[in-house]
Amino acid sequence: MGVKKVFKGLGKGVLVVGNTIYSKTFVIAQIAGLALTAIGLTITIIMSGKKFGLTNLKPLFTLITGAVFALVGIIMVGVSYGIRWKHRMVTRVGNIEEKWRDARRSASSLRRAYNINKCAKLRAKKMQ
Repeated sequence: MGVKKVFKGLGKGVLVVGNTIYSKTFVIAQIAGLALTAIGLTITIIMSGKKFGLTNLKPLFTLITGAVFALVGIIMVGVSYGIRWKHRMVTRVGNIEEKWRDARRSASSLRRAYNINKCAKLRAKKMQ
């Protein structure tokens, strides 16, 4: 009995890890976004201590470049999470369509799918 529970729990763990790592592109976008953010912040911090003047604008442009890198990295991370969330919601709406009737793929149906799925997960958790 104990071994059966261990393997059942192990299977759930593998399933959770599989769902967490959604796709290769999501992971690549996360790593690239975090790398760009780190590089941009490093450049910005280093260049903020350098002096610049009218004849020497290179440190200023480098500082601006670092800030742009950091901003692009933050946007990449946010957009990849947004795309992942929307894809999951559309999948949930598709699952609802299979179970009941055709559902529109609008913002309200996405919210409905999310709420139905959330309630179903809570109900399943209470049953166990």
